[in-house]
Amino acid sequence: MRIHCVALTLLLTTTSTTAFALTPHTAWMHQKRISFTANFQDSRRNIDSVEDAARVCQSMKLHNNMANSADDDADDAAEGRAVAVREQMLARRLQLGAAVSAENCNNNSLADISSETVGKVMDDEDNLAEELSSGKKAMTMDENIFQFNKILIDSVYNIICFLYPVRGKDRDFARFFVLETVARVPYFAYLSVLHLQETFGERHMDDKMRTHYAEADNELHHLLIMEELGGNSSVIDRTIAQTMAFFYYWYVVAVYAFSQEAAYHLSELIEDHAFNTYNKYLTDHSELLKTKAVPKIAMKYYVEDNPFLFDLFCTVKDTDDDGNFSTRRPQLESLYDVFVNIRDDEKEHWKTLCNLVQYGDMQGVENKMVEGTKPAPAPTT
Repeated sequence: MRIHCVALTLLLTTTSTTAFALTPHTAWMHQKRISFTANFQDSRRNIDSVEDAARVCQSMKLHNNMANSADDDADDAAEGRAVAVREQMLARRLQLGAAVSAENCNNNSLADISSETVGKVMDDEDNLAEELSSGKKAMTMDENIFQFNKILIDSVYNIICFLYPVRGKDRDFARFFVLETVARVPYFAYLSVLHLQETFGERHMDDKMRTHYAEADNELHHLLIMEELGGNSSVIDRTIAQTMAFFYYWYVVAVYAFSQEAAYHLSELIEDHAFNTYNKYLTDHSELLKTKAVPKIAMKYYVEDNPFLFDLFCTVKDTDDDGNFSTRRPQLESLYDVFVNIRDDEKEHWKTLCNLVQYGDMQGVENKMVEGTKPAPAPTT
């Protein structure tokens, strides 16, 4: 009997700890987490009687009340809304556990908690973790816009693939030069529009502008790496890349001015192609890449330079047990490692763009929860 009551309390304590590890690591949240955990640790030390079980119930009710008060403390900012949702879900989860324990307390008995009840609590655990991580429902893209964007980006990508087939030779770097020239265009197109909006009085776009600048800087260094590898040695390749970039820039500016989500979705599709392209090349031509030295510009950017801008564009990171963001510090021994890091950079861009399209927030959901944008389902008749 004692073991089951302890087990249930431990389960709920672990739930609260895990839940808060997923939330934004604000100072007030951290303090409430410490307070919550301390209450449960104090309550589960000696559970030998009905009175002790009742004390556990009271502690759980206190935990629930504090979770509700955290919801009241959340402000109207995006982070505050996300925290409030997470707190409400935690309160709901704790109410379930409190009800289970209260029933045993009210019966003045520490009878074994049924396996069905414990199973219900444990089955809810996975759903809770997912709900706490997201907090909001992902937005879908209008099907017409979704399909138009996909056809456009797929067409451009297929043209590049036709003009620059992969052969496992140095000529392949021209293909990546063209891809990187086009892929970096949207980020400074975003900045152009945001700066103009700021000029006319729009505010509170600082974080987004800094991140897009860091993303543009990252893509620039990808381009510089391909140039050092000889990808821009042909005037024909430079002309093709620059012509595509010029017209694509103005197209993205126009789209972004009217619909940021549609413009972000364009780049989401590009970054997805970029990730898959680099990943396939790494798989098919790893031996070739491992025989080549690290370009100087890659060593400077990934290893020697101040990592501030590098960290800034990585907005959707894993968190440790204390809620702190993880850091990615590349180790470069050959060109293979450089391509691995470029591929991973493209994935970081993709995750940020997915969150912007679906949640309007660069940190909309946790790293492992990010999924590609989906078209809105067709209306049922």
